[in-house]
Amino acid sequence: MGESAFRQAREEGAPVDIAHLRDFIAVLDSGSLTRAAAELHVSQPALSQRMAQLEHQLGVRLLERGPRGVRPTSAGRALYRDAQQLVRRFDRLADDITHDRGRVHGPVAIGLPTTVAAHLAPALFSWTNTHYPGVHLRLFESMSGYIHELLLGGRLDLAAVYREDDAPRPAEVPLYSEDLYLIGRPEPAPSSEHEVGLLELREVPLVIPGGRSNLRTLVDRAFAGHGLVPTVVADVESLGTMIRIAESGEACTILPLSVFAAHRDPRGLGTRRIVDPVLTRHVAIRTATEFYEPRDAVVAVRQGIVEVTTRLATEDRWKGIRLAES
Repeated sequence: MGESAFRQAREEGAPVDIAHLRDFIAVLDSGSLTRAAAELHVSQPALSQRMAQLEHQLGVRLLERGPRGVRPTSAGRALYRDAQQLVRRFDRLADDITHDRGRVHGPVAIGLPTTVAAHLAPALFSWTNTHYPGVHLRLFESMSGYIHELLLGGRLDLAAVYREDDAPRPAEVPLYSEDLYLIGRPEPAPSSEHEVGLLELREVPLVIPGGRSNLRTLVDRAFAGHGLVPTVVADVESLGTMIRIAESGEACTILPLSVFAAHRDPRGLGTRRIVDPVLTRHVAIRTATEFYEPRDAVVAVRQGIVEVTTRLATEDRWKGIRLAES
């Protein structure tokens, strides 16, 4: 690998995360994935996955793994030199910017659907308090339909929005995608404990949000694609209530697996991934302003949302989501 690893990555269009470079340096400095994971306060499997992602992004093998630890390949040695220089430059830039952060201040109103807020809101509050103490967060948590109304009504600066596809849209930054699961124990029980075909749900009683919800739209369209209508026995605009009804056994609901980290262990509720087709929804962060860049405080918090989401996912603290490629 005779040229800079980063030049090659740019030419191939592969994004390289500065956090992955820090991890790579730590792995080589310690000579062991296990020791590096302990120093970085992450699990060894999570760190191993990050190294695999970095190798995939650059298209070369960086590490030779053996019983006595890891050692760099020739490409890994070249990347190690480049990475150290880039990280030092990045840290100097961050230090310079820190002196100006006190000028970023003011309120930022953010709308988060309940399934997003459970994970994102506490971590975002901590991030903002650490990096931009002059920014005053105003957090609104509700079902997605109401959050969308607040955004359209001009009451929010930022909102997490659900989409049925990951097509780029003005004023939006993609965050992650997630599959939907049947929650509950339908009768008769599906043949698989892990998956259930959409056609098997045509007579299953469901409690899901009303028509303003993205989840309801996604479910209705999926059924309509098979010439069917879901058996919705109640419109429920409360995440906790939907889960409790599913737990009672009187009806089922449809939700992403990520909701359970903040509620309870899903294994006792009979969670099954919906297939044929797989129901996937995409989450993006949207600004209220589409035709011009928002004020500095909003830009800062938007970046914080991306950073926090990425960290929680890579540390396996937000289960069931897949980070957006961009």
